[in-house]
Amino acid sequence: MKQQLKFDDVIELLGGFGTYQKRLYLLVVIPAMWCAIMTIITVFTVGEQDHRCKIPGLANDSYKSHDAYTNKSLPKLFDEECSIVVNNTGNVTEKCDSWVYDTSIFTSTLVSEFDLVCDRTILQSHASMGIFAGALVGSAIFGTIGDIFGRKVATCLSLMFMFGGQLGTVFIPTYFSFIIMRFISGIGSIGYWNSAVILSMEMASPKKRVWTGMLIEVAWAFGEYLTVFIAFFLRQWRHLQLVFAAPIGIFLIYWKILDESPRWLVNKGRKDEAGQILTHIAKVNKTEKLPEEIEVCEDDQPTKGSFLVTIRKVLRSRVMVIRTLIMLFNWMTVNAGYYGLTLNSGKIGGNVYVNFTVSVTMEVVAYVLCIVFLDRIGRRTLHCSCMIIGGVSCLSSIFPVIFGNETHHWIIITLSMIGKLGISAAFADIYFLSAELFPTSIRSFILGLSCIFGRFGSLASPYIADLGLLIESSFGKALPLLIFGSMMLGSGFMALTLPETMNKKMPETIEDALALKRNKSMDRNNPEVCMELTKEHLST
Repeated sequence: MKQQLKFDDVIELLGGFGTYQKRLYLLVVIPAMWCAIMTIITVFTVGEQDHRCKIPGLANDSYKSHDAYTNKSLPKLFDEECSIVVNNTGNVTEKCDSWVYDTSIFTSTLVSEFDLVCDRTILQSHASMGIFAGALVGSAIFGTIGDIFGRKVATCLSLMFMFGGQLGTVFIPTYFSFIIMRFISGIGSIGYWNSAVILSMEMASPKKRVWTGMLIEVAWAFGEYLTVFIAFFLRQWRHLQLVFAAPIGIFLIYWKILDESPRWLVNKGRKDEAGQILTHIAKVNKTEKLPEEIEVCEDDQPTKGSFLVTIRKVLRSRVMVIRTLIMLFNWMTVNAGYYGLTLNSGKIGGNVYVNFTVSVTMEVVAYVLCIVFLDRIGRRTLHCSCMIIGGVSCLSSIFPVIFGNETHHWIIITLSMIGKLGISAAFADIYFLSAELFPTSIRSFILGLSCIFGRFGSLASPYIADLGLLIESSFGKALPLLIFGSMMLGSGFMALTLPETMNKKMPETIEDALALKRNKSMDRNNPEVCMELTKEHLST
């Protein structure tokens, strides 16, 4: 009689995180950097430039020619940013329809090329929103593709979307076409990120799962560092887009070199294919070939309808429904907070390049904290602590507004960076919670669903971050932080009701997931666990 082992046990027999897994991880991590680049590049490509109305009749008008013009004691023809004077007395003005821009920080951005200023300022937020709208659609599409057609199919298809969208952005003729290309980029970016995270985590042993999950987050941060570094030297937005578009084409060869996730194959009942890949892994890792008496099992009955069956079980369980809703709200909050604070880094005063670099450094610190504490204090405790600390920090930005003055804007910047540290750690940790709270047959679907709700938060983030453009005061700079802080604080307290998943095997069935509620071992041969699970089903 064959000995049945869970997939995590088989991975341990194959060396845990050996040469094969390291090679796979390196392959999936490199394009993950581009997910970050494509998402946050609008901080520079849609960077706001100081501007004023173009002086009628003045040849070669530039932003600095204002002083040269007024020193000639000629009639005042303009009133700075949005209107011009149409008579010499200065009591009749009208909106101007052409502007000149300050090129000291950005040579050219989408703002200056398409005049996204004055009553068109809201279009700046729309430009940043485009990729998040695509991510919303991509989460729905690739979450399902990953569970039905496989992790490899989802990974490679999403790379095609990334390449087409990013390259197309370079050559767009209109503002609207920019939104379309960013939308396509968003579909591919979130599709690849989710697939890469799942693929790398499913191939790692439980002891290495934290490292695999966190190092891909560090790769995201390095993508941000690369963005600010290149953006500092390339200040023409189309050139910046092109430099980051070209390398994505190289990643299209992944269709030939990536293997499908054997964990997913086992769950789908395709054990022969999984066995071939596992044998290959054993060879690469230089471990003994799996003995014939061992059978890999991921589910008691891996039938064709297992996906829908599990979904129905989740909906019938009050515990699982509440758990899912809490996770969805937390996903919405971490997306809104993370992307909002990132986009807001150029709008809270100071130098945009310095602010952005410090903001990314806070992320790296957050990821290091996660690596140190995730397996010490637990996923839930760390997630809740970071959300609450970040929320309190953001809410505290109201105090320099009330008791300080314009010279205290550095306090708001500091509080914003602490908030960024907290939300970055929470964002990294939430992937572990999502992957470890739900069974394999719907793990990718739940992650996709979570990302859908998360994208509602990210869709709102540029509009919240841009509130400072509408309210020109210290309060305007603090208002986005107050909104993000309130959401983070509420989500942190809600997440306290979730079960801890530290040092637990990833649940393979709905019964395993329910067993997490009481911190029981996920052994369905344990009579105590079986009795509790039976009661759970009867009560729901």
